[in-house]
Amino acid sequence: MHYYYLILLGLAYWVVKRLIASFEQRKFADKNACQPCRRIPQRERLIGYHLYLQEVTLAREGRSLQEAQNRFRLFGDTFSGVVMGQLFISTIDPENVKALLSTQFNDFDSGKKSLFGPFIGDSMLTTDGALWKHSRSLVRPHLGKDQVGNLSKLEGHIQNLFTCLPNDGSTVDLQQLFFRLTFDNVIELLLNEKVSTLNCQPGSHLYNVIKAFDNVGNLVNRRAALGPLLRFYRDTEMNATCKILHDFVDEIIEKAYIRRKIRKILEQGNSFLDNILDSTEDLIKIRFEVLGLLLAGRDTAASVMSNLFFVLAQRPDIWKKLQTEVGCLQERKPTYEDIKGLKYLRQVIDETMRLYPPVPGLFRAANCTTTLPRGGGRDGKSPVLVPKGTVISCSTFSLHRREDVYGHDAQEFRPERWDDLSTRWEFLPFSAGPKVCMGQTYGYAEMIYILSRILQEYERIERRSDEPWEEKWSITLLNASGTYVGLIPKTSPMTERI
Repeated sequence: MHYYYLILLGLAYWVVKRLIASFEQRKFADKNACQPCRRIPQRERLIGYHLYLQEVTLAREGRSLQEAQNRFRLFGDTFSGVVMGQLFISTIDPENVKALLSTQFNDFDSGKKSLFGPFIGDSMLTTDGALWKHSRSLVRPHLGKDQVGNLSKLEGHIQNLFTCLPNDGSTVDLQQLFFRLTFDNVIELLLNEKVSTLNCQPGSHLYNVIKAFDNVGNLVNRRAALGPLLRFYRDTEMNATCKILHDFVDEIIEKAYIRRKIRKILEQGNSFLDNILDSTEDLIKIRFEVLGLLLAGRDTAASVMSNLFFVLAQRPDIWKKLQTEVGCLQERKPTYEDIKGLKYLRQVIDETMRLYPPVPGLFRAANCTTTLPRGGGRDGKSPVLVPKGTVISCSTFSLHRREDVYGHDAQEFRPERWDDLSTRWEFLPFSAGPKVCMGQTYGYAEMIYILSRILQEYERIERRSDEPWEEKWSITLLNASGTYVGLIPKTSPMTERI
C-alpha cells in the first residue's frame, strides 16, 4: 500500500513544482512585456505524439522543409508546438535569429552533444560555454590565411576528379564524387596526409572509411528522430561506425605526434595537425576537433556543389554566363586573387546556398528562462517568453525564401539578385555570431575554384534525370536522387595541354 502513497507523493511534488514554475514564468513574462506567439494546431499539447508521427512521416517522404514553409505562411514568422513532451518555438524572424545567434547568445546551447557525441565528442561543434571557448581557442589560431590562399593542393584532387569523369559525356552522379573530392582535400589541408577516395576500390580500407563517413549522417538523423527516447537507446551501429573513423584519424594523429617527438619536420611544412600538437598533447581531444572540422569541411562544400550542378544541368543560360566570366582567365588555373574577382561565380554559389542551404535548419535549447524579441501578440511584434529547456528552431530553408527580403521571385534561382542585395540575419549559409563557421572564407575559395576548373574543362552540362529535386536532409541538404548529369568535354581541354 505504501507504494501508492509514494506515487501520489511524487505526483503531488511534480504538480506543485509545475505550478511554481508556471507562476515564476508568468512573473517573468509580465516583467518583459511578453505576449504568447501563435500555436500550431495539435490534437493535444501535453505529449504531442501525433505531431511527432507527422514529422516522422514528412521526413520519410522528403517533405519536411516544404511543410515548414507552409506552416510559416499559415501561422506567421514565429509559432510554438509540443513534440514528445518537448516545447519548441519555430521562427524565421530575422530579429529572433539575431538574438539566438548573437545578442542573446549566452542564453542558448547548441544541444548537439546528444546527436554527435559518439562521433566528435566534446569538440567545438558540440560544446557550449567554457568548453566551447576552450575548443575554439585551441583551433582558431591554426586556421589561418595560408590555407585560404594555397589552392595548389586542391588542384591535385581536381585532377583526380577529372579522371573519374567519363570523357565521352556519359552519365555520372556528381554528388558522390563531390563528397569524395572534398574529403580528400580537407584531409590534406588539415592533416597534410594524401588520400584518394576518388580512386579507391570497393572493399579497401579507404573505401570502408568513406562509406562509414557517409553513414554518419543517416545515423545522426535516426538519433534525432528518437527525441527524448535517445537516452534509453544503445546505438551499436553508431558506435561501430565511429570506431572505423576514430581509428582512421587516430593513426594519422599518432604518426604526427611521433614525428614531432623526434623533431622531424616534413618538407611540405607544418600542417594544422602539427600546429595543434604544439598547443596540446591530448590526442583524444585533437581527434574530436579534427573530425569536427573534417565533417564541416567535407559536407558543406559537397552539398553546395551537388545542388549547384543539379541546377546548372537545367539552366544552360547560367552555364554560358559562367563560362564567359571564366574565359577572362585565358585558360590558366585561377589564383586566389583571380577567385576574388569572379563575381558571377560567387553570386551563383550564394544563390545556391540561398535556395539550398547546406544546413537547412538551426537549433538551440534555452539554458535559462529568457525571451525572443518578436513573435508575440496578434501583430507578432511583442517579445515571446522562452521557458528554460525550450528548443528554438530556425528553418534557414524558409528564412532564405522570404519574399519581403528576396522579392516576389524568391522561389526562383536568379543569381543576378545579388547585384544589389544586402543581407545580414536573413542569409545564414555559414551561421552567424560567435559560432559562425571559421572556414567560410576558404569554403568560398574552394567552391569557386572547383566550379571554375570544371567550366574550363567542359563545354556544356546536360541533365540526365527527370526526377525533380527532393530533399534529403542528412548532415547537410542534398537531392535525394543524386546529381546525374552529362559533362561534355571541350575539344582541347586544359588537362591535355598540361
